[in-house]
Amino acid sequence: MSKQYFGILAFLFLCSSVLAQENANNVYVNNNGDIFVKADAPIYFFISPENQPSQKVLIPSTDKAANPMYFDGDGKHYLVYESKGEKVRFLIWADGVGPKSSLRVEKGLLFNHNNRVYVEDRASFTPSAIDSKSGVKQSFIAVDNQPFVPFKGNIDIERTGEYSIKVYSTDNVGNVGDTAVYKIVAAPDVTFKVDNIYFETASTRITGNSIDNLKEMVEILKNYPELYVEIKAHADSRGSSEYNLELSQRRAQSVVNYLTSRGIDSYRLKAKGYGDTQPVNECVKGIKCPDSKLRENRRVEFRFYLPKK
Repeated sequence: MSKQYFGILAFLFLCSSVLAQENANNVYVNNNGDIFVKADAPIYFFISPENQPSQKVLIPSTDKAANPMYFDGDGKHYLVYESKGEKVRFLIWADGVGPKSSLRVEKGLLFNHNNRVYVEDRASFTPSAIDSKSGVKQSFIAVDNQPFVPFKGNIDIERTGEYSIKVYSTDNVGNVGDTAVYKIVAAPDVTFKVDNIYFETASTRITGNSIDNLKEMVEILKNYPELYVEIKAHADSRGSSEYNLELSQRRAQSVVNYLTSRGIDSYRLKAKGYGDTQPVNECVKGIKCPDSKLRENRRVEFRFYLPKK
């Protein structure tokens, strides 16, 4: 009996997502000889004589599910082919999950906060992807509303402002991973409003339900010891401007006192009250507004920055 080779063949088929489309061969053999197939793809098994490897013949079977065969989900499968007493046994890995992608800051990171990445005005990024089965084949990236393109080299940010960066990756059997979305804020310093920092009426005492948000600020400042922060407190338009300015200054200082009580060095903190001078909506003096609108102006902001050298 002439020696026969055992092999597998997958259809080329179109694999799609809402964000991209890739033509992919759904079989992959790595450098160790491990065989990976795309889960749920039609896989044909064939044999060929040793001296005629191009003469592929489908393995005969009475099982209607044998050719093509579909592997249902992730996992490893053992296939045994027997012909005239000779058995060939193969381990097949079914891969049904695409790579997990992320964006790594190579240069200029200030800090991360709630899926937002704050960087200096000249920063550099590179995609990163992990795939536990067949391995990462290619990463794709889109900046703002531009189309996805294959990633080549670093992504450089060279102006201040906000950017949207999306990244996804494909593996070696045609799975498309989920798209990771990042909001990039590039500036020499950054300011953002912290929701739910409340004080008792006409008081500098921080209410108990605000502490969790302040704990998050403590964590940021401990994780990034090079950052300084200005706590900016604002008031709504009710009351005299002189009183609002004085009250907001004391409230900002109250936040500083909380942060120092949790181990943050005072030289990294600055309290600044702005009173009613910087409203974020139309509710200025003389305009009647509902409390929901007034609350928007009663806010605390954190301006993170790097000290000038």
